[in-house]
Amino acid sequence: MKTRLLFLLFLLCSIAGKAQRNYSTVLQSYLNAQEKVHGFGGAVFITKKGKVVLEKAFGQANREGNIPNSIQTKFRIGSITKQFTAAAILQLQETGKLNVGDKLSKYFSDYPKGDSVTLHMLLNHTSGIKDFISIPRISSFSTLSDPRDSVIAAVKKEPYDFSPGTKYNYSNSGYFLLGCIIEKVSGEPYSTYILNNLIKKAGLLNTSVDRSMNIPFSAGAMVSTVEDLYKWNKSLFGGKVISPAMFTMMTTRNLNRYGYGLVVDSLYNRKLIGHSGVIAEFLSYDFIFPDEDTHVIILSNSDTNLAAISSAINAILFDKEVINPYKHVELKVDVKNFERFLGKYQTDIGVFELIIKDNKLFRRTKGGDMELKPESETQLFFSDGSDRQLNFVLDGRNVIKAQIIRDGVVQEVKKIN
Repeated sequence: MKTRLLFLLFLLCSIAGKAQRNYSTVLQSYLNAQEKVHGFGGAVFITKKGKVVLEKAFGQANREGNIPNSIQTKFRIGSITKQFTAAAILQLQETGKLNVGDKLSKYFSDYPKGDSVTLHMLLNHTSGIKDFISIPRISSFSTLSDPRDSVIAAVKKEPYDFSPGTKYNYSNSGYFLLGCIIEKVSGEPYSTYILNNLIKKAGLLNTSVDRSMNIPFSAGAMVSTVEDLYKWNKSLFGGKVISPAMFTMMTTRNLNRYGYGLVVDSLYNRKLIGHSGVIAEFLSYDFIFPDEDTHVIILSNSDTNLAAISSAINAILFDKEVINPYKHVELKVDVKNFERFLGKYQTDIGVFELIIKDNKLFRRTKGGDMELKPESETQLFFSDGSDRQLNFVLDGRNVIKAQIIRDGVVQEVKKIN
């Protein structure tokens, strides 16, 4: 009897082991397909429950020189810079040199409505100060050796988007001003302060502020690697660069799920904290599931859909079904074959209707009609190139379930009539 129980226990353990997902294999397969189909290039560093499951580079760092990307390749990280700026402000608060409740007028005495704007508002994008990205003449200042006064003067002339503190609107201008405030309070150039108080403290060896990026400045001028960003995450979340009290302030959700230099969100009923960035030809994504000690860091130098890639990677890590990308090829199928699928369907974001119009298939929503093209007798793809599909699973002639596939992530949808 005892032998039989041991055998059953061994069998159950074996089955459980086989059922366990090999995340490294699945992730690499997915990213290989992204590289082949969509030309993804960059570096990826992924951990799950504290263990590295994938650390790999794809594509070229220099296409003309045929130099491949590597884990040590440095990329511009764009707006991920903002969390370094926010951490610097909180360090200066801890040492009593400033307070996030300070008025902007304390540092820029002639700034319009400066008495109504606080550093807190600059940090969480509720100041109402116009984003300089939307001011056309700003780009002309990049030829100046020090464009800061010109940038600030141009932004000051713009009307506020709304009354300070009442709404959210992402503003690089706010973080530009914070960089200037760091310099005023510390008495050091922004790049020097970041190096001595954050980069060195976190043990980062391949991270810096690119001083030639004088317009992005403290809103987006930093360069780093996936390995260094992982070290940064561990240092920031681990209390190495700012205290737990300051980190709590940094990760407190304000309007639009924004903290200080970090998005504070949730996915699959799990807390998700991080930021993404876009600058020149570079894309970046650095998000952490802190309760699971799971990090997803992607730095890319290719024209690719990083939002889709990160969405699929997160889904894989939490055992959701994901379809690898592939080239969609329209199949000539009589639309009458799809008549059994016509009707309304409920998704997580609303209702759509599958219809036939002008002898073609369409998905109808309140926003209008989108043509769907068949790639098999049970699968349709969206004609807008958005890498979405509608799939029907059959048992003989009967529909068992319908699925919508967005960026590879599979979700069941319910037919409601």
